[in-house]
Amino acid sequence: MTIECSNPGHHPHFLLRHKRFTKMTREEFDKWLDAVDSNRDGKITQEELYAALKVLGLHLKTLKAWIAIKAIDRNHNKVIDGNAERELLIDYAAKHWDIIVCDKI
Repeated sequence: MTIECSNPGHHPHFLLRHKRFTKMTREEFDKWLDAVDSNRDGKITQEELYAALKVLGLHLKTLKAWIAIKAIDRNHNKVIDGNAERELLIDYAAKHWDIIVCDKI
């Protein structure tokens, strides 16, 4: 789910209810994910995701990271890896962490 953030008419209704959310382009989100991958192995562990959520200032980071891995990890290897899982993380971030990935800002 990528949206045009410069046009509020394209925002899904659940986004309009939120008072605060972070907007990123797809390129910025990919760079954020690359930065999250602290050991550069192409996989995002629960610990790496926790550290990223801490930077965003989210509460209940341990629980949020654990739930995200459980929800997104399709091959059950306990990490987020591969493009398909990264795409799922984009949708998950919008729904649960108020991070909106846009085509452009």
